[in-house]
Amino acid sequence: MPGRLRPTSENRGNALWGRGGRRVGALAATVACVLVAASGAAGSPAPPSASPPAGLVKALTSHLRAYIPDALLSAAQQDPAQSFDVILQGGRQEKAANFLAQAFKDSSANGYSVATNQVKRQFVSIDGARVSLTGWQILALGTSKAVTSIVPNDTVRSSAVNLPVSNSEKWGWSTGAAVDWTGQALSLQTPTIAIVDSGIDASRTADFGNRVLGQVSLASTANGPGDTYGHGTFVAGIAAGAATGRAGVAPSANLLSVDVMGDAGMATVADVVAACDWILANKSQYNIKVANFSLHSSNPASIFFDPIDRAVERLWLNGVTVVAAAGNYALDGQRSDVPIAPANDPFVITVGAADIMNTLSAADDVAAPWSAWGYTVDGFAKPDLSAPGRYMIGPVPDGATLATERPDHIVSPGYMQLSGTSFSAPAVAGTAALILAQHPDWTPDQVKGALMVSARSVPAATPGSLGVGELNVPLARMVQTPPNPNAGLDQYVTTDANGAPVFDSAAWQSAALANAAWSDAAWSDAAWSDAAWSDAAWSDAAWASAAWSSAAWGSAAWSDAAWSDAAWSDAAWGSAAWGSAAWSDAAWSDAAWADAVRGDSANDPAVVRSPIATSEISQTEHDLGINDPFCDPTQPTC
Repeated sequence: MPGRLRPTSENRGNALWGRGGRRVGALAATVACVLVAASGAAGSPAPPSASPPAGLVKALTSHLRAYIPDALLSAAQQDPAQSFDVILQGGRQEKAANFLAQAFKDSSANGYSVATNQVKRQFVSIDGARVSLTGWQILALGTSKAVTSIVPNDTVRSSAVNLPVSNSEKWGWSTGAAVDWTGQALSLQTPTIAIVDSGIDASRTADFGNRVLGQVSLASTANGPGDTYGHGTFVAGIAAGAATGRAGVAPSANLLSVDVMGDAGMATVADVVAACDWILANKSQYNIKVANFSLHSSNPASIFFDPIDRAVERLWLNGVTVVAAAGNYALDGQRSDVPIAPANDPFVITVGAADIMNTLSAADDVAAPWSAWGYTVDGFAKPDLSAPGRYMIGPVPDGATLATERPDHIVSPGYMQLSGTSFSAPAVAGTAALILAQHPDWTPDQVKGALMVSARSVPAATPGSLGVGELNVPLARMVQTPPNPNAGLDQYVTTDANGAPVFDSAAWQSAALANAAWSDAAWSDAAWSDAAWSDAAWSDAAWASAAWSSAAWGSAAWSDAAWSDAAWSDAAWGSAAWGSAAWSDAAWSDAAWADAVRGDSANDPAVVRSPIATSEISQTEHDLGINDPFCDPTQPTC
């Protein structure tokens, strides 16, 4: 089944779709065409005549035994000299070779022999062949007892499966999310995704039904009800929307809005840490197993000191899979590094933004030019994987700040097109929720392993810019024994004074200083060999000692040399102002995190649509194994 679900240039072709390939449809079996010698080495053409002899045509027609559709029969009668591409069929009791020999013998007896080179393909699944025949030959063969039917070789048109929910844009189809839109997938008991953002407009029942289980506002700045900024509703739509033509990745998932952003799209570090506290305290009540953070601060930080890193690690170690946007601060696709929380945390799933180049294949996908990638200040490679994030369409409340500021990005009432890693992360969060629906006992490490080991290879992208590869929804859901990408870190997880699990960064520091190969444990699992990307190459790059300085560890006097960002200075660490001013509202401005269209608008038109064609839907459903609207091809039974 994995081979069936992994779209490649080899298996995308199918005889039913008019393209050659390894798999062949029912109308044309891939067998060697057996040319059957019949009486007469050359065909006997009809007498050249603008007006065919009416008597001869009538005589042949009056003796017809075979079924010939009216349209074909009429055309053959009116212009017997014309050639027709037809399927010739005989009785089921006869082998095709015997049937053709007898049919051609009968036709020759009527004055119109058929040459062997007129047989284009002989079938084994039916007693027949594809043959190019003149009208005269059709009439003559129609009188043979051996022939049961002569029908035109009509074009077979694709027919898409009408799924319960769908998306009219290519991004969802390129990830294989269509498997989540089947009736069987929609019936799964999918856990709740906490959206830590600017709120969710729960009144949008077309998008979310009654699946927004609750809303809690923890914003310390002016904040109206629902989602006055608009970003959180958009993020929720990508993760779990269900509106007609706007389906998200997990339309069955419940949502919990944890609002930390005020009306102007600002928050403080304390607001985000409070959100983590709230999720930790209420995860059992609402069955929260995934938390999406499409936000980040603007100051570089280390896992040694950053409060957000410590807060998301606490969620992770208590069974909540944390998904974070990588950030939108790269320039022209160049390495930017990822020094900012929470994307810099080694435990969490950090997601970069792929530009799918308006195609369904990942072969030409590259990182969006603003999608952050590189190393954290602690030496960890980020992002872990990627998902489409450019020119995404999602729901935004009417009158929200984003809609007011960017009216040129409104594509229809209540929907906008935006770009950013903010919108790549929820695609992964939705997939994580579906993985947990099938494996409710899995840990966040296992979910991360399933997502990474199943990622699609992105050969056109700069190595590392999209992590190990691009989100592959069906394969991620089919992984049964995921490797653990955090195995190297888990050996340094201990318990705090309250008995809660906590990452011992000091112990990890000691190990990293003593042995640069400490992370090898994460990549020794044989399961990584199943990945489409090179596990060996990622193992070498996943953590780099050169990305950090031993002199920086454990010291308040972090030097400029320890950081790639020149904005960091010793003075910043020695100043009392660092604790509050550097982490103020300015660090959470919408320019830093909201939608990458802000940083990308100079190069991108306001709206770049990538609607999917019906033929592309049909082909993708075929490649994914979707044969009816209910059955989920990732499930063993239906």
